[in-house]
Amino acid sequence: MPRVYSHRQDFASCLTRTSRLSCYAVGLGILFLATCLPAVGAPVPQDKTATSSEQEEFFETKVRPLLVQHCVECHGPEDQSGELRLDRQDHFKRGGGSGPVVVPGDVKASRLIRAIGYRDNGLQMPPDSKLPEEAIRVLSDWVRSGASWPEEAIETDQTVSMSPEEHIEAQRRSHWSYQPIATTPPPSIADLVARVGQDQVDAFGGDGMTAIDRFVLARLSDGGLAPNPRADRRTLIHRAYHALLGLPPTYEQVQAFVADEQPDAFARLVDRLLENPHYGERWARHWLDIARYGDTKGYLAGNRETRYPYAFTYRDYVIDAFNRDKPFDQFVIEQLAADQLDLTGEARSALAAMGFLTVGRRFMNRKHDIIDDQIDVVTRGFLGMSVACARCHDHKFDAIPTADYYSLYGVFASSEEPSELPLLGDPQSTPEYEAFLKAKAEKQQEVDKWVEERRQGIENELRSRVADYLVYIAKSLPQYSKGKVQPQGKRGALRLPASRRWQQYLVNANASPHPVWELLRQLAALPLDEFAAKSATLLDQAATATETTEGQEPANPIPQRLLDSLREAQPTSLPEAAQVFGDVLEAVYAQWIEARKADESLERLPDAGDETLRQVLWSADAPTTLDSGQAIAHLDQAERGKYNQLLGGVNGVSVTHPGAPPRGMVMFDKPKPVEPVIFRRGVPGNRGDRVPRRFLQVLSHVDGGKPFEQGSGRLELAQAIADPENPLTARVIVNRVWQHQFGEGLVRTPSDFGIRGELPTHPDLLDDLAAGLIADGWSIKRLQRRIMLSATWQQSSDTRPAAIETDPENRLLWHMPRRRMDFEPLRDRLLSVAGRLDESVGGRSVMIHQDATRRALYAYIDREDLPGLLASFDLPSPDASQAKRAKTTVPQQALYLMNSGFVIEQAKALAERSEAERSKAEPEGPTGDDTEQVATDRTAERIKRLYRLALARDPAPAELQVTLEFVTPGSEATLDPWVQLAQVLLLSNEFAFVD
Repeated sequence: MPRVYSHRQDFASCLTRTSRLSCYAVGLGILFLATCLPAVGAPVPQDKTATSSEQEEFFETKVRPLLVQHCVECHGPEDQSGELRLDRQDHFKRGGGSGPVVVPGDVKASRLIRAIGYRDNGLQMPPDSKLPEEAIRVLSDWVRSGASWPEEAIETDQTVSMSPEEHIEAQRRSHWSYQPIATTPPPSIADLVARVGQDQVDAFGGDGMTAIDRFVLARLSDGGLAPNPRADRRTLIHRAYHALLGLPPTYEQVQAFVADEQPDAFARLVDRLLENPHYGERWARHWLDIARYGDTKGYLAGNRETRYPYAFTYRDYVIDAFNRDKPFDQFVIEQLAADQLDLTGEARSALAAMGFLTVGRRFMNRKHDIIDDQIDVVTRGFLGMSVACARCHDHKFDAIPTADYYSLYGVFASSEEPSELPLLGDPQSTPEYEAFLKAKAEKQQEVDKWVEERRQGIENELRSRVADYLVYIAKSLPQYSKGKVQPQGKRGALRLPASRRWQQYLVNANASPHPVWELLRQLAALPLDEFAAKSATLLDQAATATETTEGQEPANPIPQRLLDSLREAQPTSLPEAAQVFGDVLEAVYAQWIEARKADESLERLPDAGDETLRQVLWSADAPTTLDSGQAIAHLDQAERGKYNQLLGGVNGVSVTHPGAPPRGMVMFDKPKPVEPVIFRRGVPGNRGDRVPRRFLQVLSHVDGGKPFEQGSGRLELAQAIADPENPLTARVIVNRVWQHQFGEGLVRTPSDFGIRGELPTHPDLLDDLAAGLIADGWSIKRLQRRIMLSATWQQSSDTRPAAIETDPENRLLWHMPRRRMDFEPLRDRLLSVAGRLDESVGGRSVMIHQDATRRALYAYIDREDLPGLLASFDLPSPDASQAKRAKTTVPQQALYLMNSGFVIEQAKALAERSEAERSKAEPEGPTGDDTEQVATDRTAERIKRLYRLALARDPAPAELQVTLEFVTPGSEATLDPWVQLAQVLLLSNEFAFVD
């Protein structure tokens, strides 16, 4: 008989009471506790490590850089103003001459916060200028959360005297994760028999025991513990489906597996699941936490596009990579440098892999923060190293000098994203694609029409304000300006791009050889103190040159109208002369506009001189003549907002239209690589020594420590990370796989294999798995199979008081932990049993509250508006790489499951499905005379169908009896009892937990 959880008896006693509505409320009250509180015998501890890790990361990435940049110069190892040091934890806790400067948790009482906030006239730090508000907020948040300062390595005379190179070499020789992967043979069967006895060895696999089991059993024997027996088959198939697919098995699948008596039945089950396309979805979700996947840039900026239209292509690449069992070393290389591989045809789809670098938060387009995020995700994700902590100073614990950080900075600074992302393949001429092209063309036509209207409008504006621009340029010349001249004219602000074009046009004689402009250039060359006299002479000479002699026209006549106006005005300075030039040209412009109104076919002005002046404004190279691109550059703020809005419509088609061809969010190398320098204290303006683009020095044995020479160096970096000689990469990914199979990794700090990280609980096993991964061609599926076929993985989740007392955190692996499902598989499971799950793989992200039937993996992740529901169920922040999810138990989780319209809808669908299944199974023909018995049998059959659909098992006799009483119609029933019963099953621990 399947295990019956204790809380079912509570429901049974509840459901037999008189008032069905009241008992349902009581039952849900009990269920509330059952869901919120740990199940009996299966404690679900709060994850304090995650909180501590978050605090440490906040300190190292936010707080310490501020202290280094703004405080350490006066409060550091060389100078301790006020007897205060703020560079080390022990000194910080001790405080200064007046005592501690921080009261953890109390912002108002902390002198540090009062000082940086300039609240006291006699206590203002830094004394020269107040910190930016963002910096004050970070330090205030830090104090408010307890002013956590991670423990630091104790400095000794030896460590203090070490050079950075000696420190790196010392850690390379001593720290476990930098050592080569060892291939220690597992303990022999004979040795294990001698340790624990033949019976225990036989129970754990006997002579066929796997290497995993040998390492684990030996470790258990060292701790005085024995492993749990093998779980029953029903538990194993549920566990396997959850581990590999994140979906429940059907009743029929469970029954078939339980009835399969072949010794390889479970191995064949695992093989089938590994080939299921939903496997890629399940394991992609784990990787996307590390890759800090999101569909938006993480900031709001007016009408600017903040979505990533093609982020989904990276998610789909990851799904496909796991389904195809892409070798993990290739997975690494493609995510960092797919653009530098020889990809043709269908292989071009691998360009989507580079979303690993580009789907992160954009930090208001602050380049240095974007690169810092890329360094962080690469080194934490693949190497388990916190290199980003060396941005402002040498790493406080690990052998990562600031030089290493800026070596990698140079790699990513030497890459850029193209303005147009590449297609991932040749678009197929399908009806959907043709519809997309049509929809996009319509939106583009709207943009083009508006741009053309503005182009003409701006041209007309520029021609009607020539005087303002010419006077501004004249006043900007050194001899006329005593400071910066504001780009203003008599009729308001000038367009800066137009001002720059006029300036370049007039300075460059080759660009503007017309005699009108040559005359203005000659006037500009006159000395200021002699301008009046010499300009009159110059104008007389020009007038003479313009006169007709002996019946011949001058080669380059200056229109008489302009000369007459200048001679009449008698300008005493260049700005006055520029005003005359502008007035004449504007008058000609107005004359042309009026003439065209009278005769639209007019092509020239009647007067030759006026036509010459008109041509000055209409010539192809004039600053008043614009093409579409130049018109866009001339848009003012309001016009640009409208333009961005229209352009957003074009991009929106690419984002939402089902026929839009996918594009890869790639990076390409810049034509010239950046030669990086160290930013002292992380300040870009405070430049230090130049460093080469290269791999981390502590791992220099992998590639010989040579500087990167191929473009940016991204490909060389990827190859160094994926090199089998690199001791970290295989260990880190093996540990991540183990973590998601068992709930905890063999190293419980999966993204920190450094000094501050935890030591592996089973170091020989970790290395055996890492070596096996490399030997198996970096196959993740083979690793999964190896783990799941072990007796260690197949242990029951039962707990034993004595074992809990000895090893409460299950570090020795004496049982399989019982775990509550994450939000995504729980939600997918609800849809699956209700028969409403959309099982299609891949595609654009959806708003799951609108497109409710897709798997939660496909939810649109908006960094600025992450749904509170996801946060309540511990979905990690997409702003940074996340190695582990927090495990919280909060009322909102249970309240959602009890009251959410989505959950109630699935309960209704499940209830309806149970009736449809019952009707389909009912035999045709006469049912006999006992109609009451027939009705009871039908009800019992429907209950069985409901249990089979929801829990993939039949109800126990006691459950069947009590649910029969519950669903029997009664006069007091105000809610559909079948829907109520369906929801009770969906909210049970059996549904939400995995044994």
